[in-house]
Amino acid sequence: MFYKNKYLFVLINLTILLSFLLSSCASDTDDSSAPNSTTDNSTTTDNSTTTENIAPTVSSISPTDNSTDVSVSTNVAVTFSKTMSTSTITTNTDNTTCSGSFQLSSDNFTTCIQMSAAPSASNSDKTFTTSPANNLSRGTNYKLQFTTSAKDTSDNSLADNYTTTNGFTTYGTGTIKGTVRYDNNSATDNVSVSFAKSGTTVANTTTNDNGTFSQDNLSLGSYNITFTKSAFNDVSISATLLTDNQTITENVTLLADSCSSGNITGKITDAVSGNNVDNVSIIVRSGLNVTSGSTTGTATTSASNGTYTLTGMSTGGYTVQVSKSGYITAFFNANVCGNISNQDVAISEELSSGMMRIVLSWPSGSTARDLDSHLQIPDNDSSTKHMYYSYKKYYYATNAKTCSSCSSSQLSDNVTLDRDTTSAPGTETITISKVRSGTYSYSVHDYTNRSNASSTKLTQSGAYVNIYYNNTTQTINLPNSAGNLWRVFTFTITGSFLATDTMSSQSIPGNIY
Repeated sequence: MFYKNKYLFVLINLTILLSFLLSSCASDTDDSSAPNSTTDNSTTTDNSTTTENIAPTVSSISPTDNSTDVSVSTNVAVTFSKTMSTSTITTNTDNTTCSGSFQLSSDNFTTCIQMSAAPSASNSDKTFTTSPANNLSRGTNYKLQFTTSAKDTSDNSLADNYTTTNGFTTYGTGTIKGTVRYDNNSATDNVSVSFAKSGTTVANTTTNDNGTFSQDNLSLGSYNITFTKSAFNDVSISATLLTDNQTITENVTLLADSCSSGNITGKITDAVSGNNVDNVSIIVRSGLNVTSGSTTGTATTSASNGTYTLTGMSTGGYTVQVSKSGYITAFFNANVCGNISNQDVAISEELSSGMMRIVLSWPSGSTARDLDSHLQIPDNDSSTKHMYYSYKKYYYATNAKTCSSCSSSQLSDNVTLDRDTTSAPGTETITISKVRSGTYSYSVHDYTNRSNASSTKLTQSGAYVNIYYNNTTQTINLPNSAGNLWRVFTFTITGSFLATDTMSSQSIPGNIY
């Protein structure tokens, strides 16, 4: 009996223990979903990398950036990377203010082109196209801009305003003309002239019996012009038409096949002070007006007295580049037929924004001896002043040629005739410390031949004018016409340079303006 009770007692205890263990396991299982559980079996959804949250971008535009010869009636279009909300792709159809997310401008978005209608959508609402209300101006650069008000269908805006870097330029035309002479300065005739653009010949002409040539209706852009005639070396010159209706003059010299190689020598001077400039780096490129690309390998540096020598030059036309820190890089053309000397050049120091410098140069052996610079400027009294050798300095503070009690800033606010040369090779320099509103007009007068209205000494002189303004350099060459007064250019601060390119006569220097 005792044993039976003992076994029963053990069985009861085992049953109790087993029940306790089963209860503990059940409790642990239930705690797995409790807030304080150390086991995380939950699932989290993260939409941060889905396409719905990615900002749209501009995939392409039309006309493309850097395109030229674009029709003035062109459509403009944009394609985005995502489907866009059509209500956010808007443009200005009422006036020329820059509003809407789709903008077109020719003045860096000071104003914008009025469009004919709201942009139309295509390509599953990724591409939008519109057109200007009126034809665009010929020969003009335009930029496209798309603003952050443009949104996709998930309400994501463009990350930043998108503006084309260089824009597109509409079709325009211009004229390239000039005179071809032999190295004795006499006029050529029957010289073949070809105009190539991007390596393709686009026009051909022939010089007249006075050596002149002219080719109009050339589209804007850069040209390589080649001159050929039997028994003479071919000549090539680069020229660029930048604006609609522009006319540029390029004069060249033909060299006979019998010409030999030689050296080029000359001197580098400061355009303002006339002082010699040393340590100027000088390199050479084949062809005329070639300001970039590979060089011939011939190079030198100017000496302490400004002189230089380029040795062993083969017969032909070259562009000589001169550069020095603190000065504006300058270029001049040289024709080698044996040794040529007195190839002098005046270089200008770098200019502050708003300054202008005009440098007239004429070479050694020129048919002209004494050339004079004349500049008409807007003065400080709603009138004009005539700057030349009799009126070499003008001060805006006093509206006169003197400024006795002026401050240093007033003294530096002036227009000056810096150099006045009376013989070839010659340089005359005028500096405008700050260009004002109004019209500037610049002319060159052949003082030596001022009494001879039919003189050709000026047109045959080889003179040229370099204009330095706001990090640009423009060169203007002589037209082929008789006269002693060359009207070179006019300029307005709100417009641009206009090469007047005319010859006339004036016997009295004070009456030029």
